[in-house]
Amino acid sequence: MKTHRIALIALATMLALASLMVLAGTALAQNPQPPSDPDQAWNPPEEGGQPMMPAGVKSECSTSYYPPPPTVAVPSIQNAYFADEDGQVRTQFGDEAFYLVVQVSSPGYFYSAEYYPAGSGLPPHWLIYRHHLNRAGSWTFGPFHPESSEPEGQHVWKMWLFSSGAWATSMARFTYQPAYPQPPYPYPIPTPTPQTGVWSPLQVLIVGLLVGALGIAVGMLISGRRSAAARS
Repeated sequence: MKTHRIALIALATMLALASLMVLAGTALAQNPQPPSDPDQAWNPPEEGGQPMMPAGVKSECSTSYYPPPPTVAVPSIQNAYFADEDGQVRTQFGDEAFYLVVQVSSPGYFYSAEYYPAGSGLPPHWLIYRHHLNRAGSWTFGPFHPESSEPEGQHVWKMWLFSSGAWATSMARFTYQPAYPQPPYPYPIPTPTPQTGVWSPLQVLIVGLLVGALGIAVGMLISGRRSAAARS
């Protein structure tokens, strides 16, 4: 029994350490805050982070491009604009659904951060992070919806595309004009939209180890009880 107790203590220690590693891995996987100025020359880290997209938002490639000539190795976001549910290009929206349309020259990882109107007091935030586009072409993201306390005025969406070890950036702007006047600035911070993401390979591995260690501990407990019952 003493040997089983020592083994169980060791397994409990392993479980505690693994839990700490999961928490640490989650913290390390947090996406970096986008810079405060959309014009600042900055790119997200080339690897890591949590892929994310607002809940309910989907991406769809409507047209594909022919691959660029071999001499053109630098990716580009050739066009970016906003459209309504009828596909009409718009630069002003009210309390309605809208879409982001981007044309990219190559497949890669796509990022987008939203910058609120000047004077709102709200920091920029990620809308899309490390979302894989599997081909060149025209991609539509949406539908997006204004938050309940969406700041009135011009919004800037900065976009990044990472492909073949190089970055491309672009920006698109629209004005949010609600049907009813908004209270004066500063606005309360909008409730974050739930994000969808995936676990990193490290987190999956650690959770697998946790499950395996728990199975071993349960097995040893059952074995110890059976041995004690047999001796009695």
